[in-house]
Amino acid sequence: MRQILLVLILLVSSAAPAGEPYPSAESLDAATKRYIVSSEKPYDDVLEDLEFSISQHNYRITGRNQIGNAIAQSENIDFQKSTIVHFCNLQAAKEIYDINPDFLLHMPCRMTLREVQGSVIIEARLVPENDPALKQISLRINAMMRSIADYAAE
Repeated sequence: MRQILLVLILLVSSAAPAGEPYPSAESLDAATKRYIVSSEKPYDDVLEDLEFSISQHNYRITGRNQIGNAIAQSENIDFQKSTIVHFCNLQAAKEIYDINPDFLLHMPCRMTLREVQGSVIIEARLVPENDPALKQISLRINAMMRSIADYAAE
């Protein structure tokens, strides 16, 4: 029992560097990066602007996970709004598939929105840029992801 407790303590204490509420992008996956912006607009306005910007970049929303609402309902508590938006550009997905089908693991694109101390944090999981065959399309997708997030934050 003491060994299990020690292992749990070590795992928890090494999960995130001091001062960070969650592991850094590099500790999650060396090839995966995140783009984070914040907004002072109301949460629902940011979500609406995010979805509009996604459609303006020729992406199709494939799903929404209302994580905050699910936790609030499940636990019968007040909980900050948190949403994961999944979206995909079918032309880009086909282009990626034709080059390297294994890369589809990074699709669909997704962004999260969450309330933190009166602000709305918008976070995009960027696609890896380390595969030479996919570098150009990865750069294009990541530029669009940043543009989508920036528009939602404005």
